[in-house]
Amino acid sequence: MKITNPNANIINQAYAIPVHKNQNSVPDKEKTAGQNTGDSVSLSSNTRDLQKVFTAMQTEPKDRSDRIAELKTEVNQGQYTVNAEKVAEKMVGYFLNELG
Repeated sequence: MKITNPNANIINQAYAIPVHKNQNSVPDKEKTAGQNTGDSVSLSSNTRDLQKVFTAMQTEPKDRSDRIAELKTEVNQGQYTVNAEKVAEKMVGYFLNELG
């Protein structure tokens, strides 16, 4: 069974376009337009938001690391107690958000 793609020629043509290495080999059409031949990148607002989230995830607040150290000490010493009321509130809130 042979599978063919009718758009394969279009895709292959995109890769066949020559890439110009220096400004002297830029076609006359681009030279007369006065365009900058440098590379540029334009990011969407969603991408910028994702970058901000990623950066925020990489930096951990100091108070969080202090709280983690405190919890580790309590667990290792057998002094950590679970607040059942807080756990129940969080569980109920979670399920209410999921359903509503």
